Amino acid sequence: MMKILHIFPYSPIPPTFGGALRVYNLIKQMSKYNQVTLLTFGDENIKQVLKNNFSNTVNEIHTCYIPKYRRKKRLVQLYSLLRNQSSFSLIAYHKQMQHIIDKLTSDNKYDIVQFEFPHMANYRINSDAIKILDAHNVEHLIYYHQWQYTNSKLRKFFYKREYKKLFHDEISACKNQDALLVTSQNDASTFDKFIPEIPKYLIPNGVDTEYFHPTEENHEQYSLVFTGALSYIPNSDGAIYFIEQILPHIQKIYPDIKIYIVGKNPPNNLLEKSSKNVIITGYVEDVRPYVWKSAIFVVPLRMGSGTRLKILEALAMKKPVVTTSVGAEGLDVINGETVLIADDPKDFAEKVINLIKDNQLQQKLVSNGYELAKNVYDWIVIGEKLNEVYKTIYSFHKNSRVKKTNHKK
Repeated sequence: MMKILHIFPYSPIPPTFGGALRVYNLIKQMSKYNQVTLLTFGDENIKQVLKNNFSNTVNEIHTCYIPKYRRKKRLVQLYSLLRNQSSFSLIAYHKQMQHIIDKLTSDNKYDIVQFEFPHMANYRINSDAIKILDAHNVEHLIYYHQWQYTNSKLRKFFYKREYKKLFHDEISACKNQDALLVTSQNDASTFDKFIPEIPKYLIPNGVDTEYFHPTEENHEQYSLVFTGALSYIPNSDGAIYFIEQILPHIQKIYPDIKIYIVGKNPPNNLLEKSSKNVIITGYVEDVRPYVWKSAIFVVPLRMGSGTRLKILEALAMKKPVVTTSVGAEGLDVINGETVLIADDPKDFAEKVINLIKDNQLQQKLVSNGYELAKNVYDWIVIGEKLNEVYKTIYSFHKNSRVKKTNHKK
């Protein structure tokens, strides 16, 4: 059993979007095998929420309060225009957090300090603990794609500038680590171009197959669903792309087809697309009823990095999935076997139409997809793999330190 200090930027409770889901489930899994201390930004209320969820499984829980103005995203983005650091780095760094880390690492002999996201990995660690960064995405690529796709000149200026600064901040943070955890082989290959010397270990995103389970209830035959935090630009961009460029092709065959777009904080340019065929729900406590009642799960993403937990949730709920290559990136899915993949809008629409017509194809995708989710991507399976990775990294560094000591002698 190892002692791990786990540092992340926000409370993963409730686990309603990709980053929170990963952090929440990693805590559950790592604490099965190790003695874990949690540290995140938050006030006493956040600390109590974490205690309510994890006090029986983790060793200690600490939070660092930051002033409200430091949490204002737009304010920090404006300030970042005057600085060489990305807005992500400016939001993440706080002297009080460094003070807490210094105290914890001096009072405790941790074997591992694990950071979530590169913008949290620039804190100084004054101990012999192994430093691991869990890179949910290649963050600078997301801003690169936003720079490429936006039509707004102001946004284009900001995204280009942020992409360049974030690239520097991200790679610098990675260079200071002893190991990286990545969610896909694609991300590992991207990082290898810039930091080949840092070992990388694949710990994919997963799904709680007991929670995201199938149901025998009848679904609406001519309905689709897309889920995700809509404040996250890759998700809102994908939803608008579907409505504008894919849905009209489907409506030529099925004029009554409708899509449920489920997720918190939809932007105004998406809300204005709402109609009787486009139901934008906003935040819901539970996405499962919308997935259960829909016939097909669509993932029309054009940008992003890492892997999409939403696809794994759909597969675990026995829903056939039509996705773009970007949406499927990093997952062990096969076009025509576990999902359908299409990047051209018309081709995407045709795959949806064919899937509605072809019951046999639906059943094939559902059966294969469910087996993949259950046997490869269940968080319990991933938790076992994570623990083995910790042992591998620890053994390597322990042996390296012994060799250095012997060499000095």
